[in-house]
Formats: sequence, C-alpha cells, structure tokens
Amino acid sequence: MLINSSLTRYANSQIHQNIATKTGGVAIKVVNGQKIGVLRAYSLEKKQIREIVKKAIKISKVTPPNKDFKSLPKPSKWTPIKGTLDKKTAECTPDVRAEKVKEAIDTAHSKSKIVRAVAGSFSTESFAFAVANSLGISAWAEISSTSFQTTVISKSNNSQGFSSAEQHSRRIRDIDPVKVATQAAEKSIRSVHPKKIPIGEYEVVLSPRAAAGLLMYLGYIGFSATSYQDGQSFVKYNLDKQAFDKKLSVRDDPRNTKTLYSFPVDGEGIPKKKVQLIGKGKVSTKSICYDSFTAGKEKGKSSTGHALPPTFGFYNRPIPFNLIVAPDNASMEEMTQETKQGIFITRFHYTNPIEPTKAILTGLTRDGTFLIEKGEITKPLMNLRYTDSMLSALKNIPMIGKELEIIETVTAPAMKLRKLRFTGITQY
Repeated sequence: MLINSSLTRYANSQIHQNIATKTGGVAIKVVNGQKIGVLRAYSLEKKQIREIVKKAIKISKVTPPNKDFKSLPKPSKWTPIKGTLDKKTAECTPDVRAEKVKEAIDTAHSKSKIVRAVAGSFSTESFAFAVANSLGISAWAEISSTSFQTTVISKSNNSQGFSSAEQHSRRIRDIDPVKVATQAAEKSIRSVHPKKIPIGEYEVVLSPRAAAGLLMYLGYIGFSATSYQDGQSFVKYNLDKQAFDKKLSVRDDPRNTKTLYSFPVDGEGIPKKKVQLIGKGKVSTKSICYDSFTAGKEKGKSSTGHALPPTFGFYNRPIPFNLIVAPDNASMEEMTQETKQGIFITRFHYTNPIEPTKAILTGLTRDGTFLIEKGEITKPLMNLRYTDSMLSALKNIPMIGKELEIIETVTAPAMKLRKLRFTGITQY
C-alpha cells in the first residue's frame, strides 16, 4: 500500500499547521494449514520484507489453528474504476489549501461582527494498494480524496454559538470553501443564547450530515457478517420484516461515483459487489456483507468484496463503506414547513451503540440544534442527548430529501422523522 496524505489545520482564524506524510508498506499473511501468521512492515525495502515474511512464518507455526478458516480467496475477474484518482487532488500544494482556507475564514467573518473564531482542517490524499496471493489473485486499486471542515464560533455578551460544515469529494475542484463557511457561520450566529426544552419525543428534521451519522452506525452494527454470525445484528431478528419505513432504501454501491471510497476490489483482491442493505424498509439474508473468512463460516456463501483495505485495519470486520440512501423529492424547507413542533439537527456527536440487536443508539446533537414551531425555525436549543432504537426512529419517515451529500462513508439526503426520543440535555 502507498498513502500520500497532506493536511492544513487552522484555529483562531489562522493557519497553524501544515503537514504531509508518505507511508508505504506491506501486510503479509502466511497460512500454514489453519494456522495463520500476520505481520505488517512499513517499508518497501526487499531486505526488510524478507525478514517480515520469515517472522510471519514463525508466527504461523506457533499460532493455534483457526478452525473456522477455510482458504484464501481464489481469483475472480475484476475491472478498474475510471476516474477514481484525480491528479490535482493527489498533488495539491500547501499554497492551494491555504488559499481555500483563507476564503473560508474571510467568508465567515464577513457574515457578522459576533463571529469570533474560525477553525477546521483541509486534507488531500491519495491511496493505492495491490493484493496478491499464492492462489493467483492479482488486483489493485487507487483513489484520491479531499475533505474540508470548518467550525465557526460566535459570541454575543456571555453566550457562545457553535456550528460546523463539511464537504468531501475525490476532486479538489468540487470543494467550495465559501459555501462551507457560509453554512457554518449562519448557524453559528443563530446559535447564541440557546434555550432549554423538556426531554421527550419530538419530530426531527435531520440534515444530510445527521442522517448519515445514524446510517453509518447502522451499517457497522447491522450489516457486517461478523455481527450477524455472532448474533449481535438487528438484521438477524428482523429478516423479511418491515423493519423500517417503506421509503427507506439503502445500498452499498462501491462503483457508484457518488461514493467517496470507490474501490473496484476489496482488501483481499475480491471484486466489490453492490449489496441492497435495506430495500423499501426490509432487510434480508442478502443484506449482509462478507469477506472470504466470514463467507467460509456459512454454507453456500461467498465473499461480497467487503474485506477492508489495509489502511482500514487488517483484522477488522467486513462492513459497508459505500452507503447510498435512495433520495425522494422533498426539500429541507418543505420538511421544516411541515413540522408544527420539532427540532432541526445539524449533526450528531459521540454516537455509540447500546443494544445492537435492537439497533439502539445514543449520542448528542451538535453544531446547530434549533426549535421548529409552526413550520419555522424559531430559536437555538441547548444540545440534547438522544437514546432510541433506529427500528423505531426510522419506522416512520414522512419525508426524504432529493439532494444527496457525501459524508465520508455515507451518501445521504436530509430526512424528516416522525419521532426521536431525547433523554438528556446539556448546559451549552
């Protein structure tokens, strides 16, 4: 694998760090019957790689056999995906990033005198990996990616308002710092002097960032073969049932250009397959994502190409990371107008699973939480803790947005949920 990563950080409305790293190396897996030895070398020097191979062989000889292991995968026909590597993004200079950061800072401060500070990061990266094994697999993938994140802090008297916005793409030309900074600044300015509301169930309008946050965790806890086989997946207990609203359809689609991490093959060199995770609110045995190891544990199953690339963690579980939520025809304004008493949520923070078999998540709202009254956003709110089962929260979705946004591993629209349960409130 080879990773070229560059990052510009800014805080207090000025750039304070520029870093660039280049990382290369190999991950070696030695199979000795059902005994497996694995080592990673952050070097491409032949001498060091030979030493790592020798050590991996020794490890395999003393490792207890893994009785569930069947075989390394055999080769399958695959085709590269055109346009995943953008040269301008991969070779972006600190000067280019600095200019875009300056645009964001200047834009945010131009919105109001109460804007006190602008912070965030701007990263550009290229990533490539190749996979080969003794059974004949020979495959490779390469992508570029860029992420622009801005947080704006406003202050009025003794009250502070916070908000943020972000943008992700494979191409640096898609990044619009003025748009990102404007979104963050306007919500930050409106967020000063937040009010408390009673905890309980409320209608909610979720921005694409908030919707993506929920679905990312659903993907992790529900659609991995590891959690399914361990009995920890909610999918296992809701097969072919109307688990979610009929409007909700989600697929993992790695060859779709609207996803950020679009690889043609997985970390084992297997072609990545499109998987319908949720189809009109239903889940099934076809919703599960497999690598070769988990597929080998079930009769008649084969890998769906979901072994993670080396940089994502060599031992990690197979998970979907090219999620796309099917859009509908609503706008954010229409969702707000159709809400008599509810809450607008910019994003969730510190989300964690409580009970995976029931899809219960908990987390905090952040960076712009507002009360909706009679179809209008009226006042900022102190951040709230939600604790709810997604089998309940996503059971009734009156409206889904028509515009998709890439939020790292999930591409999602805005959503309106009939209810989400809030169980606590912060002091900010």
